[in-house]
Amino acid sequence: MKKYKDLHIIHFDAHADLRDEYLGEELSHATVMRRCWDLVGDNRIFQFGIRSGCREEIYWGRKHVETCFFNFASLDSTVEKLKDKPVYLTIDLDVLDTSVFPGTGTPEAGGVTFNELLDAISKVSRLNIVALDMTELSPPLDQTGASTALACKLLREILLLI
Repeated sequence: MKKYKDLHIIHFDAHADLRDEYLGEELSHATVMRRCWDLVGDNRIFQFGIRSGCREEIYWGRKHVETCFFNFASLDSTVEKLKDKPVYLTIDLDVLDTSVFPGTGTPEAGGVTFNELLDAISKVSRLNIVALDMTELSPPLDQTGASTALACKLLREILLLI
């Protein structure tokens, strides 16, 4: 926050990750976006593909973050809104449907396709991406290797785009 005082976050994920605590812990995979909110504040986190969350975090999120459930429908307007802002892009690979990406520890049915995710990343790549991460690949959970191949291909395309 010292370097990028106006930082905004674009979050692709199946899970809202907005819990204040999870199993008694404030630092958890289920609380990470809430901790990010602690740093950046209201209306600076934009979530896409969300299809899972507890009642408390969904209701809390309505007041503090912008969420597009199940898809990337509002991504174009978000990209337009953030065109002159520094952006942190975080991609949780379980945003993908489990039929194309089973190698994740927290699978959720109903996700996006590889091409939909690649198209969304292409749109976001026009922004001032100052950092990014890609998480949730668990190779032991997909013995076919297809999830690892997909993650590697996606990372390659991201690096070429940015």
